[in-house]
Amino acid sequence: MFEFTKKTLLFLCPLLVCLGLPFYILWKSKENYHTIDSIVTKKEKYLVGYAFNEQNYHFLKWSYLNKAENKVIWALGSSRVLPFRENMFDVSFYNAGYTITSLNDFMPFMQSLPKNKQPQYLILGLDQWMFNVSFDALDKTPKISSWQNSFTAIPKIFPTFQTVYEDLYKKKYQLSDLKEGNLVDKIGLNAFVNNTGFVNDGSMYYGGQITKLINNDTTAIDYQYSNTLDRIKQGNRRFQYGKSVNEMALIKLSEFLKYCKVNQINVIAFLPPFADKVYNTMNESNNYTYLKEIYTKIKPTFDSYHYEIYDFSSVTSCNSNDNETIDGFHGGEVTYQKMLIIMLEKSSVLNKVTSMQKLKNDLINKKNNYVIYE
Repeated sequence: MFEFTKKTLLFLCPLLVCLGLPFYILWKSKENYHTIDSIVTKKEKYLVGYAFNEQNYHFLKWSYLNKAENKVIWALGSSRVLPFRENMFDVSFYNAGYTITSLNDFMPFMQSLPKNKQPQYLILGLDQWMFNVSFDALDKTPKISSWQNSFTAIPKIFPTFQTVYEDLYKKKYQLSDLKEGNLVDKIGLNAFVNNTGFVNDGSMYYGGQITKLINNDTTAIDYQYSNTLDRIKQGNRRFQYGKSVNEMALIKLSEFLKYCKVNQINVIAFLPPFADKVYNTMNESNNYTYLKEIYTKIKPTFDSYHYEIYDFSSVTSCNSNDNETIDGFHGGEVTYQKMLIIMLEKSSVLNKVTSMQKLKNDLINKKNNYVIYE
C-alpha cells in the first residue's frame, strides 16, 4: 500500500507542480478562493477587478444593495452607466451598473431586492443595442435569484489555469504585481495588474487604461477605437446591424416604467454616448438606421409616465469629445459630469438632489480628461 501511494504521488508530482503556480496567482490576487461578503459594505477603500470572474460583479452589486442602507439614487444599466459617482450628488448614491445587459433584466433585478431598498431616483442607462432585435430578441428573462447566486469562488481548471500560463508567457503580468497595497484592498487580477475595478460607490475606476490614454500608449484597450471599428465592420459583439427598432423592446420598456411608477421611483433615462468617430462611422455605414429611431420611438412612452429621457448617443451631445472617452462606447467621468449638467440645465428632477454650480466647479478642477474625483 505504501509503495502504491509513493508511486501515485511521484506520478502526480509534475501535475501538482504545474497546477501550483496558477493556483498561487489566483489565490494571492483573490481572483479565486476568496469570498467578498465581508468587504461589500466596508468603509475602507477597495478595488474589485476580476480578470476571469466578471459574473461576480453581479453578486457584488446585488449584495451591496441588499445589505447597505437604502440609497436615494441608483444608476442602473450596463457598463455604460459606470462613470456616475457618489461625489456628483448631495444625497446617498450607488452605481449598480454592470448588472444589466437586456431590457428583460431590469424588472427581475429590481424585484430581487426588498422594496424598502429601492431608490427614490433611478438613473437608467438604455444601451442602443437593447432595441436591436439582431442583438437581443428578448426571448430570455433571468431568474430573480440570478444576481444573488452569481458568485464563483472555485475556478474551472481548464481553461483558467491554461490562460494564466499564457498571460505569464505573454508578460501581461508577473508575480511582483501581486503585492498588497496599504491604502486600498485589492481583489482580483485586474485590480492588481491593471489598477482597474469597482470602488466603494459601485463606479468603475479605469486606472491602467487612463494612464495609457494620457501617455498615448498604443497598448491601451481599443486604442484609436480599433476594436470597436472592427466590431462595426464585422457587425457583431453588440454592434449587430439593425434597420428598425424592435417593437417588443418598446413593450418591455413600458412594462418596466409602469413598475417604477407604481413603486414611486423617479426615472431619469438616457441613451449612452459613443465616441464621435464611432457614432459617425455607424451612421455613414447605413447599417444602423435603427439608431436614429430609438429616441423618437421611446419618447412618448416616457412622456406618458412623466419621466425623463435624454439622447446622448454621441459625446458631442454631452458637450464632450473623443479625447474624454475610455474607449469607443464608454465615456469617462468628465463626459458624464457634463451629461449630468445638461440634464440639470433642462430642469431635470435631479436638481433636487445635486448642485449644478458644484458640478461645474468640480469640472473646472478635474484631475485630467477622464477623472474628476479621487
